[in-house]
Amino acid sequence: MRVIIALLFIFILGACSKKEARRPVMVKTDTFLKESAKKNRELLVDQEIVMDSIIAKDTLHTYLSSKDGFKYYYITENKEATYLPAFGDRVDFTYSLSDIYGNEIYSKEDTKIVTYQVDKQEFFQGLRQAIKLLKEKEEAVFFFPSEIAFGYHGDDGKIGVNKPIRAQVHILKIEPASEQPSDQEDGR
Repeated sequence: MRVIIALLFIFILGACSKKEARRPVMVKTDTFLKESAKKNRELLVDQEIVMDSIIAKDTLHTYLSSKDGFKYYYITENKEATYLPAFGDRVDFTYSLSDIYGNEIYSKEDTKIVTYQVDKQEFFQGLRQAIKLLKEKEEAVFFFPSEIAFGYHGDDGKIGVNKPIRAQVHILKIEPASEQPSDQEDGR
């Protein structure tokens, strides 16, 4: 009996002793983030070089640069229109997507006519910004680097990882948010 009590006493003393914290197996540093950012910058530069070479060969169009990091040209400009889409506006448009060399990925027939509430619905970043540059009845072609297109994820369909794309967008109608009927006016 004394042996059992002695063992129990030793066990309790051992259990109460201070335990040292385990050290992590891997120590995280910001090296991974720095390397990832470096690779993304290099990818963007490479994509811009390719897009700039395509643009340089195109002598038929005058290209514009957006503040959002993409380039575009007009197919049709509407000089009479003055209103650009703003937050909450309803915009009807068509678009097609291709790789930057013009090989079609999604046609206008694939995407149909889209009704979009500006900045209230999800589209890829480049398309959201492009829509806000066009007035009613305008059509333009946009060259998007992958970072503002579908990025490192692709579209889970036809657009692969880190692929720059070319989009042709045609604005059919813009309905300003202030002119849209509210739910109460519709009787809903």
